[in-house]
Amino acid sequence: MKARLQPHQIGIVLAASGMLLISLDSLGIRLTEASSWDIAFWIGAFTTVAMFVLVPVRTGKSLPVVARREGFPILVSGLLQAASTTFFIIAINLTTVANTVVIVAASPVVAALIAHFAIGERTSIRTWAAIAASIGGILIVVAGSIGAGRIEGDLFAVGAIFAFASNLTLWRRYPALNRQVAIGLGGLIMALVAFLPADPFAVDARAFLVLAILGAVTGPAGRVAVATSTRYLPAAQVSLFAPVETIAATTWAWLFLAETPPQSTIIGGAIVIAAVIVGTTGEQAKEPLSVDV
Repeated sequence: MKARLQPHQIGIVLAASGMLLISLDSLGIRLTEASSWDIAFWIGAFTTVAMFVLVPVRTGKSLPVVARREGFPILVSGLLQAASTTFFIIAINLTTVANTVVIVAASPVVAALIAHFAIGERTSIRTWAAIAASIGGILIVVAGSIGAGRIEGDLFAVGAIFAFASNLTLWRRYPALNRQVAIGLGGLIMALVAFLPADPFAVDARAFLVLAILGAVTGPAGRVAVATSTRYLPAAQVSLFAPVETIAATTWAWLFLAETPPQSTIIGGAIVIAAVIVGTTGEQAKEPLSVDV
C-alpha cells in the first residue's frame, strides 16, 4: 500500500519545490544581460501565454472567463504578482544576487506581520522577535550597499518582499482563488507595463531562449506551486521556505557568475535566515484548508 502525503506535507513539498524553481530566476536574469524592462516584458508575455494554455486545460474555461468569475481579489493578486516579480527583476539588475535573495529571505516575518493585521492569523512573541531580528539583518545588508552603488537595488528587493508577502496573505484569505489565473494576470500586467519602456526585440537569441524558459516553464511552475501551498499552510509557514531560494540562488551566482557575497551580506543573511527559522518553526500550524488543487 502506498503511503499518502498528509495535507501539511503536500504544502511543504509545494513550497520547497516552488522556491527552488524560483531560485533560477536570478541566474537567468543575469545570463540574459538584457535591460530590466526587456526582461519584465518577455517574462510577463511568456507567463501569460503559458497560463492561457494551462487554465483551459485545468478548468475547461478560458482565462478571461475564469478571471471575471473570480472578481476583484484576482485582479489585486495579479497586480501584487506583477509588482513582486518586476521589483525582483530590477533589484537583480541593480544589486548583487546575494543581496536581493537575502532580503527576500525575510518574507516569512513580513508575511506573518501582514497576515496578523490583515486576516487575523496568530502571531506569537517569538515571531515578533524574529521580525525585529530580520529587520536588523536587512539593515546590515543595506548598510553594506551604501556607497557601493547598490542601495537602490536593495530597496527594490524590499518592495518585492512586501508585494510577495501581501499576495501570500491574499491567497490565504481566499483559498479557492485560482492560482493559475492570478499568475497569468500578473504576467499580462507585467508585459503591458513594461511594453513602453522596453525594447523587447533588442534581445538576442540566447536571451530570448532563457526568458522563454523562465517565463513559460520554471517561473510559472514555481509560483503556482508556492501559491497552491497556501491552501495547506499559513502564509508565514509558506514563506519560511524563502531561504531555499536564498541559498540556491546564491549558490548559482557563485558557481556560474563568480559572484562572491560581501561580508556584510553574509552576516546579514545569517541573521535573517536564523530569525526566520527561530520565528516560524515554533509556530503551531493551523488546520489545513480542504480545497482541491
